[in-house]
Amino acid sequence: MMNRWQAFALHFGISVLVFLLLLAIILVFWYPGILFSIDGGWTGLRIVIAVDLVLGPLLTLIVFKPGKPGLKFDLTCIGLFQAVCLSAGMWIVWNERPVALVLAYDTLYSLAAGDFENYGKDPALLDAFPGSFPKLLYTELPENDISADIVSIRSQFIGDPLFMQTERYRPMPAEELASVYRRQQATRAEISDATRAGLGDDCLFSRFVSPVQVGYVCLDAESRKLSGFFVDGYLQEQIEQEAESGSQ
Repeated sequence: MMNRWQAFALHFGISVLVFLLLLAIILVFWYPGILFSIDGGWTGLRIVIAVDLVLGPLLTLIVFKPGKPGLKFDLTCIGLFQAVCLSAGMWIVWNERPVALVLAYDTLYSLAAGDFENYGKDPALLDAFPGSFPKLLYTELPENDISADIVSIRSQFIGDPLFMQTERYRPMPAEELASVYRRQQATRAEISDATRAGLGDDCLFSRFVSPVQVGYVCLDAESRKLSGFFVDGYLQEQIEQEAESGSQ
């Protein structure tokens, strides 16, 4: 007859298999590549780990006793409770997943569905663009650099950020991807020599903003995937100065 430790081991083994399946979904479809580490994927995953690998098996260890009246009912309740908590945790991870990477002027923004809704936009508009999620997009600006600067500055003053001007959204071009990274050289010039020396030849360089991280990223021109994340003192100081100005 199975004892409580064997029941715990069985429950834990099943939970590990379920966790690995959920992890594959998160890593492959919802937070591909380095987005998992720089865009909050790990934050949401901790909820799944706490419920799936810790809470569920631990409850089985506590209540399991061979021959105990109502044991099947107790284990059924534990299973249902674990399933509900797992569903809630996965819903949180899914709801906060990036649905679009939008290059606006000199910054690549990682946007979740909730970001669009906060600005009164329907995230379903992204379905019109080719490719899998997160959609790789840029905001189209005037070809003249001065005019582009004016549009960028104006958007800040009127509270209509470029990254949410969906009428300007365009899919990243299939070729000549560097053509939309017009501010790349200026962005490279603002980082330290040590950071600049670590950038590869295929790195399309920009600032990066997500709900959990601010820094710089490389977009690999060939794979069209984020290939590196960098934190540099210049950008951090600028963000702190902007925060201080906003609080005054």
